[in-house]
Amino acid sequence: MMRFLACRRSLLVWPLLVMATVTVGAASGDLDPSFASGGKYLSTLYGTSMFGPGVAVQPGGRIVVAGKNFNGNDDDFALLALTSAGAPELSAIVPFSNGKNEDAKSVLLMGDGRIVIGGEGNAGTYAQHGLVRFLANGALDATFGSGGKVSIDFGRLSHLHGIARQTDGKLVVIGDSYGGVNSGGRIAVAGLNVNGSLDTSFGTGGKVEASYGESSNGHAVVIGADGKITIGGYVENTNSGLASACYVARFTASGQVDTAFGSGGSTVATLGSGTTNYCHQLVMQTDGKVVIAGGTLRNSIGDFVMARYTTTGALDASFGSSGVVSTEFGGRLPSSSDEASAIALQPDGKLLLGGYTEGKFAVARYSSAGALDTTFGTGGKVSFAFGSGVDDKIKSIALQPDGRIVVAGYTRAGANYQLAIARLLNDAGGALSDADRLFNYAEAVLPSYFSAGTATTQQVSGYTARVYANGMAVAVKDGRVYVYGDVYGGLRDVGTLTSLFAQAVQAGY
Repeated sequence: MMRFLACRRSLLVWPLLVMATVTVGAASGDLDPSFASGGKYLSTLYGTSMFGPGVAVQPGGRIVVAGKNFNGNDDDFALLALTSAGAPELSAIVPFSNGKNEDAKSVLLMGDGRIVIGGEGNAGTYAQHGLVRFLANGALDATFGSGGKVSIDFGRLSHLHGIARQTDGKLVVIGDSYGGVNSGGRIAVAGLNVNGSLDTSFGTGGKVEASYGESSNGHAVVIGADGKITIGGYVENTNSGLASACYVARFTASGQVDTAFGSGGSTVATLGSGTTNYCHQLVMQTDGKVVIAGGTLRNSIGDFVMARYTTTGALDASFGSSGVVSTEFGGRLPSSSDEASAIALQPDGKLLLGGYTEGKFAVARYSSAGALDTTFGTGGKVSFAFGSGVDDKIKSIALQPDGRIVVAGYTRAGANYQLAIARLLNDAGGALSDADRLFNYAEAVLPSYFSAGTATTQQVSGYTARVYANGMAVAVKDGRVYVYGDVYGGLRDVGTLTSLFAQAVQAGY
């Protein structure tokens, strides 16, 4: 049986816990107090740096972030891994060459624990698509490319923004390229073998280039269950430099245009009421529909925007307003700026957008039909200052196995930028935190003390706790588990969350 009764630890005092009825419980969208410092982690590992465009969460809860490190001379690829509690666990800095600026923008987790990050490498005379693969321990994977690094030359300056993995382990990467005779941007996609070499069966010699406007930017890629590749981004008016529309396009698994999608393989549309769009990330639902997210701008006023497309590339009329959802976050100041940079799909079909509003981190949650989910934050929206609130931006978003939300980006401190990571609480369509699963187990093995269904989980004086009508309570704080009640003589420490949670998992909780 669980160690709640067997423990002989010394008694402690638990102030305010019996007054939990007047304490406001934590809710979806609140900062998770069990993560780092009050739900926030600010990197101090890399000195003067801007960091954090890509984030992913490994099955065990370890948080992996990719970005760049400025060493006082140039920028290099950088990797950071945090424990589930928000403590630094692993870090690495990888230059492609000295004295040149390089920037990792995306991260992909391999099923065997290896990690791939990609972005703007600079191994030649101009920036190129660059990737680095790490072993689970943070060492470079020598079986990938040259000493763990791969550069892809499109014949002119290029930047990589997204990475996806095919079922056979091959990679598909997307970015854009600029310069040369045709100076406008073109979408630059490449297929790679498992060892990092170009997959010559993909596209033309392993590469695909395309354009859907005067200048096209490739930002996101997902691969469907049928192996087809969907990409997304935005097109620009090269005369003004402003984005004008978002696009989605589809290719076969071998990199050929899927002409059955949209109009000749793509759909380009101006989203929302603005005349300027920036779209950055997309997700694919289980039914094959895709949702793309970004910002819409009109008269210097910006809003979150997303659109859903059917499997044939048409805007989905059952989503939002004729397939499009726009969200205003804050007030309407001159040149007000709201923009989504990241999107995540919850297991229950709800959608999360992350970005910024008026210099602060911003997250919104929506139903599967595109309506703001009022059970999240305030009216479906959450915003908070990470640093001074002058220039805080979320660049990526991921879900932990327990449903909690991890967002990564940066905050500005004076002239410097620092990696900023926050974790938010989330019901995630029924996904439970480790504490909730432990509490449910306690209710099952000791029902006379902890009566199931009679208490809710809430934050009390720094504890995550359930307080029952009979005066009993069970709680977690700083990785330890506590019980409270007359039968225990007050508050008792009964062990680590890790060991007791393992018992709950073994019992099926």
